Amino acid sequence: MTKIRTIFLLGNLSIGGSETKVVRLANRLAAAGHEIHLIALGAPHTLLDQLDESVSVRCFERSSRFSIRNLLRLKNYLVSIEVDSIVCVNPYPLIYGWPVSLLSATNRPACIASINTSDLLSKRDRYYMHLYAFILRRCDRVIIGARRQAEAWRERYGIVEGKSSVIYNGVDSDYFEVAAGESSVSRQSLGISNDSPVIGCVAQFRPEKSHSTLIDAVGRLNRRHQMNVVLVLVGEGPEEEKVLNRARELGIEEYIRMVGQVDDVRPYLSLMDVFALASVSVEVFSNAVLEAMAMGVVPVCSDIGGAREMIDHGEDGFIFPPGNVDSLEQYLLELLTNGELTRRLGLRAWRKVREKFTVEVMDREYVNLLTSVESG
Repeated sequence: MTKIRTIFLLGNLSIGGSETKVVRLANRLAAAGHEIHLIALGAPHTLLDQLDESVSVRCFERSSRFSIRNLLRLKNYLVSIEVDSIVCVNPYPLIYGWPVSLLSATNRPACIASINTSDLLSKRDRYYMHLYAFILRRCDRVIIGARRQAEAWRERYGIVEGKSSVIYNGVDSDYFEVAAGESSVSRQSLGISNDSPVIGCVAQFRPEKSHSTLIDAVGRLNRRHQMNVVLVLVGEGPEEEKVLNRARELGIEEYIRMVGQVDDVRPYLSLMDVFALASVSVEVFSNAVLEAMAMGVVPVCSDIGGAREMIDHGEDGFIFPPGNVDSLEQYLLELLTNGELTRRLGLRAWRKVREKFTVEVMDREYVNLLTSVESG
């Protein structure tokens, strides 16, 4: 086995799709005998206790977007070890990883960007992308989470096709077996009647997740079709009160269950008839959707990032235009009123994850790339 020696460089260790994926990836690679380092450039460090002892971890603090002190700390750390690559997870860490790679006196490590974001929502992020794009074009390799996003970023930011690779996210299909999701969480514990359909979503309450689109769709299902649908929302974030206020405006607050951040999503996924994700930006290849599919829950997702590479529309889920409540309502209604369709699509989703989107496949592709890339 060729041993990997790499640093994963992240902006922080908050609870998010990219951060969680990299923490788990680092653990598995280290357990397989590779030399794995992980550095978080700032707070929060929420996921720190999920890292195994076999991963060398450093957590920095910073009070501004760019810290000379952290740049020097990273440079000094690189001098003290010997690695072949620095993997910058998402654009922000590039402003540290790329210059430090260039400043290495001998055996310069390859600078690799791992991009898990699609269209940027805020003006600030779009402004900083001018700098990030300059660096991206000079990276030794760029990993992107979906073909559609790779094509868009090549065109938009001038990334050289020969230096970019697509690696899909993967999930631990054994962990997400339906039977493994059994727990004390139940319809009764959440105050959900046995005859109420359940739609669910696992996502942080941030603007790009567009929870209000789900609230509007559930409002229509309950007002127009008298379905008594319950919406279970797993996660936390700054948009929680805004989402709850929208439910109050529509008079459906009693049908909303906001359960907060949980360590194990499986019990909640096992309660869902349908999983819905209404993101309007950022999303590339949702881990949350893959986890739902791995438990046989039919996904209904907005057409963003690599959604169409994950879901075959009408075969193992449905895809709707971002922000289009009419389409979302239509697909949810079709699934919730046709149990046979829901079961059939759920089984296909379950099978697809095990055939195409496992952690074994993802890890193998990362190992192949990290052992083959060379610094330019």
